[in-house]
Amino acid sequence: MFLAWGCEAPPKTEIRPNIVFILVDDLGYSDVGYMKNKPDVQTPNIDMLAKNGIIFTDAYAAAPVCSPTRASILTGKSPAALKITCHIPGRDLQGYLDIQNSGHRLKEAFFLDYLPLEEVTIPELLKEKGYVTGFFGKWHLAGAGSAFSNSEGVINSQFHPDYQGFDVNIGGSAYGQPKNWFAPYHNATIYEKTEGEYLTDRMGDEAENFILQNKGNPFFLYLSTYTVHTPLKAPQEIVDKYNGNTYFAMIEKLDENVGKVMNQLKQSNLLNNTMVIFYSDNGGLWGNAPLRDNKGSLHEGGIRVPLVISWPNKIISGQTNSTPVTSIDLFPTIMDVTGVSTKSLEHIEGVSLWPLLSEHKKIPERPLYWHFPHHRKDGLTMGAAIREGDWKLIWNFESDSTYLYNLKDDLGESNNLNLAEPDIYNKLLTQLKKWQSLVEAEMPLLNNN
Repeated sequence: MFLAWGCEAPPKTEIRPNIVFILVDDLGYSDVGYMKNKPDVQTPNIDMLAKNGIIFTDAYAAAPVCSPTRASILTGKSPAALKITCHIPGRDLQGYLDIQNSGHRLKEAFFLDYLPLEEVTIPELLKEKGYVTGFFGKWHLAGAGSAFSNSEGVINSQFHPDYQGFDVNIGGSAYGQPKNWFAPYHNATIYEKTEGEYLTDRMGDEAENFILQNKGNPFFLYLSTYTVHTPLKAPQEIVDKYNGNTYFAMIEKLDENVGKVMNQLKQSNLLNNTMVIFYSDNGGLWGNAPLRDNKGSLHEGGIRVPLVISWPNKIISGQTNSTPVTSIDLFPTIMDVTGVSTKSLEHIEGVSLWPLLSEHKKIPERPLYWHFPHHRKDGLTMGAAIREGDWKLIWNFESDSTYLYNLKDDLGESNNLNLAEPDIYNKLLTQLKKWQSLVEAEMPLLNNN
């Protein structure tokens, strides 16, 4: 356990702030100890991060699956605007679509299976300001077909992190999940150091080493864990500790490596000059109480996620904030914190959270949007959604049905108020369709096969 990193003396000379972004794969809303929804979940280091920072209770991923959210974080643009609205499949794209569209009235909308190089990313802008940039873990923005090839995760290497602004890339490839959790990893972007080492530990070690090597420079560390994605695997002694619950064991290993990173920041005297963001890319797979549904769904359980932001002496600790925020807000927030102007960038859709974090200013109320024109086996999918204030509307494309919820009164989304609140229903649906037109969202077509 790594719980000794609470406070330190301020550095003698403040330099440009470091950014540590910890992005967890498939971590659910309830899967952290500070939420107190799953008593058996043990996350003391993540809980300490939350205690020393601000917890966002109404934080969202821009999509109910991973690749679109990951692209939105890096660019500040919505998945619909990027044309990356679906997870990038592990099999060939056409084969995937043939399976997905079978038996449905609509066929999935067009989507890209990579992040185009012309998109401006966080690390590209920070490098221009002298930052060292390091990526460790899951990328999943570099082509379809990685799970069914012998390429060790390399489909289109020109779209790897090192072509998108990162000086260091360890682990980032087309893989959406690891080939192996224990070395050998069969990932061309990781060389094995120790036989049988655990991937989560290895990524934590690399992140720790990156901090140590670059403590004299401003840096952007992006620890994008493959944890806690399936297939569920963890060291057996940790699994045994949880009476065979491998998922909880994986969460413990995640937490251990968050502690490792935070402890290295403390030892390097960097805590007071580092903003840390802890976030998940979509809803969890294993229950998100009190939310409805899981990953892949446009209900809250598919899109509402944990978010903690911490920066000692800059952000007042111990806060909980219910402002609705989303992944596209993190790009302008990081730019604001590091003093990088975004005025020349077109179509940035997020807003900076820095005034909220530093000055407790309220963000003007604005609608949040989701566009997910894709089929999933479970949950409410193939549709779009809008949240404004306490109200949320979901439009299902396949059935052309709509659902209106008041999240303040009905967090579990059990009471459809379409008929009871026609004015709100019509307003939100009109706004949603206007936004889809504005970002030129790709729409599903009739399936004639």
